Amino acid sequence: MMLWFVGLAVVAIALAGATLVIFDWYRYHENQKMIEKFPSNTQPSKTLVVFFSRSGHTEVMARKIADLTQADILPLQSARDNIGLTGMLQAIQDARNTNADITPKTIDLSPYDTVYIGSPVWFYSPAPQVYAFAKNNNFSGKRVILFNSMNSKFEQHFIDDFKQIVVQNGGTFAQHLYVIRGRIGQQMPTDVFLQEIERKVGELE
Repeated sequence: MMLWFVGLAVVAIALAGATLVIFDWYRYHENQKMIEKFPSNTQPSKTLVVFFSRSGHTEVMARKIADLTQADILPLQSARDNIGLTGMLQAIQDARNTNADITPKTIDLSPYDTVYIGSPVWFYSPAPQVYAFAKNNNFSGKRVILFNSMNSKFEQHFIDDFKQIVVQNGGTFAQHLYVIRGRIGQQMPTDVFLQEIERKVGELE
């Protein structure tokens, strides 16, 4: 009887894991379709949107912000941005870390007055890729806005840590802009997600 219960538990865990992986792939491909619809800014801009995204939620958010503010956009590349089971395990391992290998590590921010920096939230903390970017760059005279997409919530002390890095590197931390999408299987529709981003950026401006 005990072996039967153990076997049932193993099957249940395997099914739950498979469901998460399938949903991860599905959301990634749906997000890619949405990302392709955003126009590119072709005019000189004083605003830059920097982002790291794994499954595409944060990239959708970044593209929408860039569209609303007519900003330039810069994706952060990282070797640890895989989709599926590997990516999920890496996100769990990297959560609450503040170090990561990213490309580019540094950029010339002198053309910009405002810099948006965005990532998903993993275990209540922004992904380490944006901490690494903040550590490596000079924000003197810049207004910096952190933005995040997340399933449930964040913990404020992680945001305060990010703010401290920005201030130490000469910037002014203006605001934390975030959207809670909801947990897997209960996430807000994409059109509502985009409307919420627009509303929050409008309030900020």
